[in-house]
Amino acid sequence: MQNSPNTSSVNLNSDRSSVDGSVEVADKKAKTTDPNNKLHRRISLAEKMNTHFESAEKKALKENNSERLRYILEEPGLRSLFREFLRGNFSEENLSFWIDVEDFKKRFNITSSAMATSSSGRVGRTPGQAVVERHHEELVNTAFVIYNTYLAPSSQCELNIDYGLRSELLKYLEEVVNGLTGKAFEGRIEPEQAATFNATQLHTMIRLYERIQSHVFRLMATDSVPKVSVRIIICLSI
Repeated sequence: MQNSPNTSSVNLNSDRSSVDGSVEVADKKAKTTDPNNKLHRRISLAEKMNTHFESAEKKALKENNSERLRYILEEPGLRSLFREFLRGNFSEENLSFWIDVEDFKKRFNITSSAMATSSSGRVGRTPGQAVVERHHEELVNTAFVIYNTYLAPSSQCELNIDYGLRSELLKYLEEVVNGLTGKAFEGRIEPEQAATFNATQLHTMIRLYERIQSHVFRLMATDSVPKVSVRIIICLSI
C-alpha cells in the first residue's frame, strides 16, 4: 500500500525534526566533550583560583612583614642591621622617628603617673611636684625637638608622611601657638613658644605623634622589610 502525499509530508517533517534534534544534541555533546572547551573552562577556573590565592598570599605577606618588623625593632642587634639597611636606602629617618616617639611616650607615661601621685591630697607646691614640673618642661622640649627634626617644613630629617596627617599637626600647632603667644606660627617651634604648652596640649601632640608613628611603621613594613638584606632574613629564620 502506497503512502499518501500527506503521509509523506508528515514523515518528512518528522524526519527533519529528528535530524535537527540529533544535530542539536550532537552540538551540545561536542561542546561538552571538545578538549578546547574543557581547556577554556580549566583556564577560567585556574585564573579564579590564582586570583584568590594571590589575594590571600598578599594578606599573609603583609601580616608577616609587620610581625618581622616588630621583632626587628625589639632586638637591638637586628635593629642595628635594619638601620644600616635604611641608611643605604636614604630612609633612616623613619626608624629614628619611630624610636624617638616610642621613648617619648614611655617618658610621658612615667611623668603623668608621677604627676597624678604627687598632686593627690596635697596642698601647696611640694619638692616632688617641682621635680615633676621640670620633667614636664623637658618633655615639652623633647616634643618640639622631634617636631623640628622630623616634621617641620624643610627640617633636617623631614619625614615623607601622609598629607592629611601633616596638615592636621600643623593646623593644631598654629592654633595653639597663636592662642598662647599671639604670634603667627611659621612652621617651627621656638623655645619660648614650647614653654607655654600645658599637659593637655602636650598629650594632644603625643596622640598626633602616635598616629604619624603608626603611619611610618606601615611604610617600613610595606616598603623596607620585603627588601631587607639577607643578613636580617637569616637572623629571623634562626
